[in-house]
Amino acid sequence: MVQQILLLLLLILNRSFCDDYYELLGLKRTANEKEIRQAFKKIAVNLHPDKNPDDPEAHPKFLKYTTAYEVLKDPELRKKYDLYGEEGLNNDQFGRQNYHSWSYYQDNFGIYDDDPQVVTLNTNDYDDNVVNSEKIWMINFYSPMCSHCHHLAPDWRRIAKDFEGIVRVGAVNCEDDWRLCRRLNIQAYPTLLYYPKNSHHGTRYTSKKTYEKISEFIMEHLDVSIEKITSTKWKKLIKLLDENNKDYYNNDKPLLVFTCGKERNCFDNDEQLKITAMFDNIIDTGIFECNKNNCNKLLETTGAVFINNIKNNDKKNFILFNDINNIDEFVHDVLDQLPEPQDISNDYFNDIKKNLEKNDNENGWLVCFYIGHATDLDLQLKKLPSIITDVNLGKLNCGKYSSLCSNLNINRYPMWGVIKPGGAFELSHGKSTINDVAKFAENSIKAQNVAALSADKIISILKRQNGKEVWFLDWYAPWCPPCMQFLPELRKASMQFKKSVVQFGTIDCTVHADICRRYNIRSYPTAMLINGTTTTQFTNQKTAAGIIEFLNEVVNPTVIKLNKDNYYKTVGRKDDTTLWVIDYFAPWCGPCQQLAPEWTIVAKNLHLLDNVKVASVDCDANGELCRELGVRSYPTIRLYPFGSVGLNQVALFNGQRDSTALMQWITNFFPTKIKNFDEEKLRKNIFNNKSKSKNKKDYWLIDYYAPWCGHCQKLEPQFAIAAQLLKNNSIGFGKFNCDTFGSECNQLGIQAYPTLMLYTPENKRSGIEITSQNAQDIKNNILNLINKNSKLHDEL
Repeated sequence: MVQQILLLLLLILNRSFCDDYYELLGLKRTANEKEIRQAFKKIAVNLHPDKNPDDPEAHPKFLKYTTAYEVLKDPELRKKYDLYGEEGLNNDQFGRQNYHSWSYYQDNFGIYDDDPQVVTLNTNDYDDNVVNSEKIWMINFYSPMCSHCHHLAPDWRRIAKDFEGIVRVGAVNCEDDWRLCRRLNIQAYPTLLYYPKNSHHGTRYTSKKTYEKISEFIMEHLDVSIEKITSTKWKKLIKLLDENNKDYYNNDKPLLVFTCGKERNCFDNDEQLKITAMFDNIIDTGIFECNKNNCNKLLETTGAVFINNIKNNDKKNFILFNDINNIDEFVHDVLDQLPEPQDISNDYFNDIKKNLEKNDNENGWLVCFYIGHATDLDLQLKKLPSIITDVNLGKLNCGKYSSLCSNLNINRYPMWGVIKPGGAFELSHGKSTINDVAKFAENSIKAQNVAALSADKIISILKRQNGKEVWFLDWYAPWCPPCMQFLPELRKASMQFKKSVVQFGTIDCTVHADICRRYNIRSYPTAMLINGTTTTQFTNQKTAAGIIEFLNEVVNPTVIKLNKDNYYKTVGRKDDTTLWVIDYFAPWCGPCQQLAPEWTIVAKNLHLLDNVKVASVDCDANGELCRELGVRSYPTIRLYPFGSVGLNQVALFNGQRDSTALMQWITNFFPTKIKNFDEEKLRKNIFNNKSKSKNKKDYWLIDYYAPWCGHCQKLEPQFAIAAQLLKNNSIGFGKFNCDTFGSECNQLGIQAYPTLMLYTPENKRSGIEITSQNAQDIKNNILNLINKNSKLHDEL
């Protein structure tokens, strides 16, 4: 018997182990998007039902792999799965429970997935990387199922290689990321979009999709210029050849001059433009046409001259380049002539930080932390000014200043950090490619109100030792993909708040593991607001908009917080004439966390009604109160209707916990009822109404709808709220089902759902369309129309 129980337990454990999505795909929980795709491709090629026709379980097994892949490749679904497991997923939101043929995964699964030069973009990083970028972008939107896309692929890879450092070349797999392609209105494959520098919108490339034509297009759109050097200026420059000349080229940037002419080894025009684009913001370029008389002092084979502008520089002031056949080697040699990046010592680092704390109008610093030799990093630092401006650059040797690096939590090399105006410091946890570093520096320096917190600062915040300071804390781990996606959103949100209102702090739980364990941080990212003695868990969507909405709700709450001290004085009052709807929750409860942002939406919609209150009770903090009320599960949603006299009457909500469903349920308890019309009642009450009854309505607002229409369902509660707001006016509210009474709707000219029509004594048949979709606007528009009609009637 014992053996049978043990065997059963092993089977159960094995089944749950195998059904784990990460285990199914053979992945660690730290896997990035590329690793997820690669793992699934290997499985698909080997375990696809097409390859295993004799296995009757091949189809259901492969559906499991496909479902796991669909969830883990989507950041939002992956976050829900990590927090709540399969129960937290809404199965109709992901996957179509089917899959492609075996050949698709073998040959077509992401054409550019493993390409080093082509940047694979998706919904999460497209806007941050492309929109308003300092670099030109060319992006290929494709489908792996498209033969033209495969035909273009070799040319696209060649474009990416030949224009590296000049334009960013990207690709979006529209089969995989259809949301982004739909948003950008991509309707055919391949579609190429061109983004100039600092552009918010791409323009479509419409010429032939060949290497030659695309190259021509890029060259025509390069936003660079080469100065034509005059003979007079050249004579001044040439004096620098004299070793005894103490004059230096006095300009903001060094100057690179292409010395071209007959029988000279010189780059052609396109190559000159490419080099100029690579050196944008670093070096000025010019061209001088040489002949026997004006270039006789130069070597006959010289094709370019580099003139430095930095005094007391350890590099030569005047460099002649003879062998200029290869662009890449030439660019490397020119960069090598630029001044070395500034070395930062322990004391200088602290001086920079103190100075920026006092002067938040000065430029911030991007610092590279390294160990050993920094030769390659020096070249990378020299390239950065071509991408980012108004940032000081420096490097710090952690072998020499190990104590400082340890205090700053530098745990790998190279690592990049930013000292911001105002003194805050933040580390980059992304890639060390030049464009990734530049993007981090730009975003981080803008977000002056975000700081990586030290252990002492974290403890002082959590122990409320900071007086009236309010902190939004983000607990994260650098290996956690959702954490890395949340950090840029945090920075965006922080720019909407002053430090005096709320400060933003990040806590790396790989560095501060003891503190994270002590304060029971179980998953990443975890975010919370510390305000005095109150801690509020962040449960909104992990986006900048979600953070802003959450903080605004805390500052000006629409959801009333009830506790054991005020509950019976408000909800339980015997003379109360208010409708109360209350969410009883526990902070640790996953479904409660999912409900929280929806509950806030409900409260914001209903705040227009003074006699309707939306509240919540934290049953962790008010356990005794919840036990008295018989609350046994979370979340529990209860409604105490008008006339309930305290707690004598109660209604329980058991539907889907989204704002639309909740609003539809709540508005059913409103006293102002909405009349359902059929054809006969519509004619009798509105079009042919000659009644002199005291209850006669002078105005009617009719909602023409269809039950299957999603917009109609969203309008329904807003329509009910508007009826409450206008209950003291002689306005009737009705609904007319155009699915049931289609011919009548056609006769009335109703062409879309929902349609709101206001019928007045002057417009009994035609009506006036109300285009508003929220209660407040509906009310305002109706009152404005009634007032206009009243004035016109008085004048007549």
